[in-house]
Amino acid sequence: MKKIILTCLGIYSFVFGVGYSLVHSLRGTLPPPSLIETYTPSLVTTVYDSKGNVIHEFCEEKRILTSLATLPKHLINATLATEDRGFYSHWGLNLRGTLRAFIKNIKIGGRAEGGSSITQQLARDLFLVRKKTLIRKLKELLLAIDIERKYSKDEILNMYLNQTLYVRGAYGVEAAARRLFDKPASKLTLPEAALLAGLPRNPAGYDPFTHPEEALRRRAIVLNAMAEMEVISKIEAERAKNAPIGIKSKRKVGIAPYFVEEVRKKCVKNWGSALLYKNGVSIYTTLDEDLQKIAEEVTREKLAKLEAMYNIKETEEESLEVALLAVEPSTGEIKALVGGRNFARSMWNRAIQARRQPGSAFKPITWAAAIEKGYTPASIVLDGPVVVDVNDTTYAPHNYDHKFLGNITLREGLARSRNLVAVKLIMDVTPTKVVDIAGRLGIRTQLIPVISLTLGSNSCTLLDMVTAYTTFANGGIRVAPHMIKKIVTREGTILYEKIPFKRQVISPQVAYIVTSMMESVMDEGTGVGARLMGFRRPAAGKTGTTDDYTDAWFIGFTPSLVCGVWVGFDKMRRITEGATGARFALPIWTEFMKQALKDKPIEDFRRPPGIVERTICEETGLLASEYCPNVRKEIFINGSEPTKVCDVHTPPTRERTKNFIDFEKIDSEVLKEGAH
Repeated sequence: MKKIILTCLGIYSFVFGVGYSLVHSLRGTLPPPSLIETYTPSLVTTVYDSKGNVIHEFCEEKRILTSLATLPKHLINATLATEDRGFYSHWGLNLRGTLRAFIKNIKIGGRAEGGSSITQQLARDLFLVRKKTLIRKLKELLLAIDIERKYSKDEILNMYLNQTLYVRGAYGVEAAARRLFDKPASKLTLPEAALLAGLPRNPAGYDPFTHPEEALRRRAIVLNAMAEMEVISKIEAERAKNAPIGIKSKRKVGIAPYFVEEVRKKCVKNWGSALLYKNGVSIYTTLDEDLQKIAEEVTREKLAKLEAMYNIKETEEESLEVALLAVEPSTGEIKALVGGRNFARSMWNRAIQARRQPGSAFKPITWAAAIEKGYTPASIVLDGPVVVDVNDTTYAPHNYDHKFLGNITLREGLARSRNLVAVKLIMDVTPTKVVDIAGRLGIRTQLIPVISLTLGSNSCTLLDMVTAYTTFANGGIRVAPHMIKKIVTREGTILYEKIPFKRQVISPQVAYIVTSMMESVMDEGTGVGARLMGFRRPAAGKTGTTDDYTDAWFIGFTPSLVCGVWVGFDKMRRITEGATGARFALPIWTEFMKQALKDKPIEDFRRPPGIVERTICEETGLLASEYCPNVRKEIFINGSEPTKVCDVHTPPTRERTKNFIDFEKIDSEVLKEGAH
């Protein structure tokens, strides 16, 4: 007997020694519980529009921190009932719960319940991996005991509720409540709280989006457990079991996906991916959610109507595409952006990335170069044939209608989009000068200084073109378009704040003159369709159509909003015969601007000092006489106005006047008759 006792004591001592050594060695590999205080979980980065509306969230682990005090009692009770009924009485290890789970698992021949306490689960989630091994379980227990020594029960439960994975991508009760029920956790009902509390045991298997029946069964188990704990009555439990599952749609279609993607790329490039997916910053953008919704709806509806009207078929491989970009000229803030019809199908941002020929939408830039050189809106240019020898080839451009109007004013040349007038202007001011002013206006794409540049032969982005037009609208001040106004860390520190770049690149007078000529495009030229469609506000703009109808453009603006629209296929192919900017892009622009400015005050373009007004003869561009048949009031930069009166239209003479009646001769003969 003595030998047996000694043997047992030896074995016990050996086991105890090994166990003590194992525990001691394991403790050396464990982080101290105090690390919880410095532990920073990955949080959600929230993206806001210019009015403070949430438009997107970035996260690896979607987590929104909350406090125990704000959570409903039935959510806490549901959590304790299903995960750790003895939480407030044990010291880190729930022996009774572990034994109960062990017995139940043996009965069913599988694993129905886990025996880990809430503290053990917290230790595992914070510091360990989920791989099931004896060593991991020992580490988990040791950490749990240490955590229990350092923190109160409420602090531990609060950390658990903020840390635990509930449903794919949503960590913590707050993020999970918003994901599942589109409401904060503080507003959860009993059935919702029970459903939520049952998910951590198997987030994938109980996912109510993919396994709604399993989620409902799990909810019933939680409700029964709550009734057993007597935190709810059996009647309340049965009533809650019969409630609908109550989850919202699986995935909301995000607003402004192309805009958000550009924000994401900029943030990752400048600050790294951790800023978005771990740091939980707040990103305040320039987007106006209301204008963005209008833009998305208008582009969708108008494109569908255009396809039906012109019998354009959409295929799985390709469809007619669109880009829309709206900018506030005074600040450069991008208010709306549509980069294509379907972000899920194609992330290619046609507003920012695609380089296409702008066609005649480029002409105002040539007109600006001409005004800088000394031309005026009344300058007369011959709309006639042009043949140019270029590198052993002959360049012979033509007008859209293959006709010639003869001598016309610069204003009429732009309003009617006369190609030959544009070619003669660039030949005079030189392509190099046009490239220079295009760069000053904000076109970042490298342009080739060739004569055809004036007709939009060089490709550039919609962003480039809208930036240039924004400079006209802004009185010659270039303001760089931007998307992000401010980034604030979770501690409230301003990480980044945009100070808009502003620079006077052309004179206010030149900008105003070009804007005025683009007003004529709207009122009497190729953009008059906007007026016919009911857009009455003061506005300026220009259509653009490329050869073979591959690209349709319209870029226009009021004093407070610039908007550019492009329509075409991603592949360089014809949209359809006659697919001009006026037919395909202008209707989208018009409807967007009508809705976007509906409740805004009507504004006129501000006339800068140094502008004078004269009445001219439209046929000669000179000061009008009382005999000129076609006259108009025209504006000039002070000092450039004509001083000579039109000498083509003169008083009528007997010799030159057709069907002239000599009243003096008649009177003389009448007198003679009277004398007789």
